[in-house]
Amino acid sequence: KKKRAPGRDKERDSLLRRNTQAERAQFIGEHNSIMFCSRLARSTKMVVGISIKDIQGAKAAIRKAIHLAAPADEIVALNIPKLVPEMMLSSMNDPGDATEETFAALANLPSRAGETMQRQVKEAAEDEMKKVGKQVSVSYKVAQPSGDVKSGLLAACKAEGAGMLLLGPGVGGMGSIPPFAVSHAKGLTVCIVRDHLE
Repeated sequence: KKKRAPGRDKERDSLLRRNTQAERAQFIGEHNSIMFCSRLARSTKMVVGISIKDIQGAKAAIRKAIHLAAPADEIVALNIPKLVPEMMLSSMNDPGDATEETFAALANLPSRAGETMQRQVKEAAEDEMKKVGKQVSVSYKVAQPSGDVKSGLLAACKAEGAGMLLLGPGVGGMGSIPPFAVSHAKGLTVCIVRDHLE
């Protein structure tokens, strides 16, 4: 009975190990590719919070959303107006003298301002899509005025089924909504866009 040379056995074992490692690496690579393709196949809904106080930040956020979005993704530009402060009524000499037209005008202030801002953000989005040569579904919504815009925004993200929330940084980069969203958001990614600040 012939005995194998020890060196040949070691060489064979080494070759088997290499083959096993190569197969394992190939399997992992194929698995990761499948997972990546599966993730791409799922569309993502992005909510862009837009605010009258920070229109430049809103424009920067919508541009960033377009850059990040895949063709199947959906972007919702959402404005939640703050309720008209009671001090606007108390500043009148006699609130009892206010006509129905006056109250109607005050009630419509948030929605009118929101529509004006919405047009500006829409123009920025269309310009950006032309610039990068990409078409993404973008819708624009103005929610009912709220006394708690911060919580309302997160509730709206949940209602929309959003996977990502993009916000401008607020006036001078010091807004209060971005840090609130970062610390309180659950189940979604929050992106604060500060690219336009100097």
